[in-house]
Amino acid sequence: MKIQINIQPKQTGFTLIELMVAMVIGVIILLGLISLFSASSSLNRTQTGLAILQENGRYAISRLKQDFESAGRKHCATLSMPDKFITEWDQGYEMSSWRVSNAVNFTNGLPSVGEIYLDSIGDGDQLPDGSTIGASNSYPLDPSYFIRGFECNSGTCLPALNIPGADASIVMPSVGTTAGSRADNTDIVTIRYLNGGNRVTAIGGLGTNLTLAETNSFTTGDAIIADCQTTYVTPAAWGSNAVTSNTPLPNFNLNGDTRVYNLNQELANITYFVGIDTDVNDTSRMISSLYRAQNGVSQPLVEGVERFDLYYLAQIQTGHVVRLTADQVQTIQGGGDNDGDGAVDTIQGCIKPSTIDYLGGNVTLANGPGCLWRSIYAIEVHLLLNTVNNSATTNNEPFIYAPDGLAPQTPGATLPSGLSAERMYRRHFTAIVPIRSYTL
Repeated sequence: MKIQINIQPKQTGFTLIELMVAMVIGVIILLGLISLFSASSSLNRTQTGLAILQENGRYAISRLKQDFESAGRKHCATLSMPDKFITEWDQGYEMSSWRVSNAVNFTNGLPSVGEIYLDSIGDGDQLPDGSTIGASNSYPLDPSYFIRGFECNSGTCLPALNIPGADASIVMPSVGTTAGSRADNTDIVTIRYLNGGNRVTAIGGLGTNLTLAETNSFTTGDAIIADCQTTYVTPAAWGSNAVTSNTPLPNFNLNGDTRVYNLNQELANITYFVGIDTDVNDTSRMISSLYRAQNGVSQPLVEGVERFDLYYLAQIQTGHVVRLTADQVQTIQGGGDNDGDGAVDTIQGCIKPSTIDYLGGNVTLANGPGCLWRSIYAIEVHLLLNTVNNSATTNNEPFIYAPDGLAPQTPGATLPSGLSAERMYRRHFTAIVPIRSYTL
């Protein structure tokens, strides 16, 4: 009898030393993977943040450029030409002079009859000698009100935000660090321009009834009626293909492309400022955004705007172009040849105002404070943008912002706006935007 015995091989497990070696190797590999993932994630946040920053900066500059180029645009052109060789430049805005009916009540910040000043004595200093009075049924609109800037620092703006020419169609937020506030140490600018219009084909009814070339969509609002020589602002009644002025109109030349604009809708009042918002991804966090307001409606344009600084290139009475902040533009006044020696008295004066027909007298608009806003030839824009979200590894990433100098700087714990600096990258965006209506 044959007996078969199967002997099983001896089975052994890993030794304690082998397990410990395997665990160490596994931990090293795991730490490497975690480090690789962390580095890749950090790099991705950085690239995403910088890409968003770059796109936001480009869009902000392009949007500002579109509006600033149109600042001061009226019906037909405005020109600047010298009245005398080298001296006393004449704005030339008489090509499209504006007159306003005393019955018009502006709600957008444009001046009333008592806020327009005249130089009527002819003493050569071009300073105000008195304001317009109610003896006439209309008054001249100073073109300086189509551009107004405000230099804002430490909670105060110069000129003040309640002066004539400021955008009264919106309530400007107060400085603060909560949602709905305005960021401190950021500038404000308001520009105005005409947009649209409906061509007039006939004028009848004692010169007050205007027939329009196209069907009209407006039902209320004052009217701006203009050809290439005269512009008149008047209360009006709107029909489907007609507009009726509530006041007598000056003579308009239908061969001069006479048009009608709705004051409330087609005169754009554009104001830019930096506001504070709640971060939609973290309600406990505040961010700053560039806002654009048009005719009373404000909306955020670009997130991550920390600084907004503007400089104005203005032509003074000798033809020189100077670079000024808004408060400096506002303070320059006067001009002309006060001592009668045939030359302007000083380089720091406004361009010569045009003679206007007012109550049959030979008077001019006066070069009072703010007169230099008539001759802004370009606006120099500076924006400092951040990546909105924490994209940097530290909170002291260096940056350069030209209005502060060309040396690299690091953000403090608190930004000029009052918000926390956080861990973000920052970049400076700038552009010089010519004002088309003043540089033809």
